[in-house]
Amino acid sequence: MRESDIDSLLSHVEGDLTQIKSTYEQSLREKNIPASLQIDVKNVMENLRSCLDYMAQDIVENLIVPHRISSGLSDLKRVYFPYGKDKQSFDRSVSRNLPDVEAIAPSVHALIESIQPHSCGSTWLYDFCSILNENKHNSLSPQERKERQTYKVGRKGAGPAISAPAGAIKAPPGAISIGEAPVVFDPNSGIPLQTPSLDVSVTTWVSFVFQGTDVQVYPLLATSTENIRATSIKLYEELA
Repeated sequence: MRESDIDSLLSHVEGDLTQIKSTYEQSLREKNIPASLQIDVKNVMENLRSCLDYMAQDIVENLIVPHRISSGLSDLKRVYFPYGKDKQSFDRSVSRNLPDVEAIAPSVHALIESIQPHSCGSTWLYDFCSILNENKHNSLSPQERKERQTYKVGRKGAGPAISAPAGAIKAPPGAISIGEAPVVFDPNSGIPLQTPSLDVSVTTWVSFVFQGTDVQVYPLLATSTENIRATSIKLYEELA
């Protein structure tokens, strides 16, 4: 089986992530995304996808092929690790890639389903696979630097009474007050103005996201690596 290949790939990815994190943080400070970072991200994602597909191939060879031979069914042409945005699309993906796995090995099917969005409540696997598919079909999927601001406002010495993203609250002057002190919003930024009675603090959050999404680059890579390793360990315990 390919367990040792997966372990080697994941160890390589974990080393690459250390360098990517350093470059990522430097790029945030410099407000610039070097082309080398995009290439490194793409390579890591492709290695992680290989780990997923290796797992799928071992499931097929050790569980599904013997079942299909004994049932007189044809070989499977291509095998990929199944994923889906929701249960319906996941079920279709399983039918294409790992047919009958739920009947043959319910625990293996349950393991694969446990990391799907409809089961775990996280979209990391769907985001990862979807973004990687874009990379493969459209060269490099660019990452973009994104800033967002939040603010806290409250009476001086009393702590914040309102916390919100910039622009989330729209109100005419005098419509909102904190302890009889009116809150006036800057019409351009949507952030309250500092006044003699109010303290306003503003935080700027900075991240790199994959273009056209709100998915942050480094957190997705780190989460995917951690979850793929955990899934691999559990799978090979089932296949042992």
